[in-house]
Amino acid sequence: MSIGENIRRLREREGLTQTAFAGRLGVTKETVGRWESGRAFPRRAHLDRMIADFAVCADDIMSEERGLSATPSASIVDDRPDLISQNGNAGTAEGAGNAPLPVYKVDRSGNGTTLRHAGHAFAPSDVAARHAASIFVRMDYREMTRLYPVGSLLLVDQRARPYNGCTVVALVDNATIVVRRYTAGNNTVVLSSWSYDAPSPDLILDKRRVRIIGVVVFFQASHDTEAL
Repeated sequence: MSIGENIRRLREREGLTQTAFAGRLGVTKETVGRWESGRAFPRRAHLDRMIADFAVCADDIMSEERGLSATPSASIVDDRPDLISQNGNAGTAEGAGNAPLPVYKVDRSGNGTTLRHAGHAFAPSDVAARHAASIFVRMDYREMTRLYPVGSLLLVDQRARPYNGCTVVALVDNATIVVRRYTAGNNTVVLSSWSYDAPSPDLILDKRRVRIIGVVVFFQASHDTEAL
């Protein structure tokens, strides 16, 4: 995910090895490696520590467009070999240049929820080609059952701009991952559930409290997805 690229860029800017960076934050080198590769999502306490210790702002770490890695030469595809390849080479499991995408699940933690790596899966080749900077997020909760069956895999484009009425995966207050319908005003964002069950209350938030991880552009039932 883009947050991993921002963390790597911060570490390299400070001239720190993964071991030294981990020591500053009170975690292991392996944890830093999982953050940078997108296999794990930092907890709020660790994000706050990065912001305080390295004199950066939240957007430097959390934002794709304004983060430390958001330079004209940055390429999320080149830097992330587990995302879709655009070289058009055949010979992968799906053929036609389609590479497996990482699958994440929303896990509860002591400080809220986080995204944790849960394997890989393939998207249809034509869909993958249109959304190169994408990941799968597994829909394990019931807040959006009018649109997505529980257990389905949501293809989340990390570069797509959110628009009113779309579905987003968002980080709220640097602590909680939600999958909701998105509506934005001048200074607020409304994140709404759309469920056959009793709907969860709308989240009406200042824009500064919300970081959009990506926009849902496609979904498929888990049994229709070739997993690794």
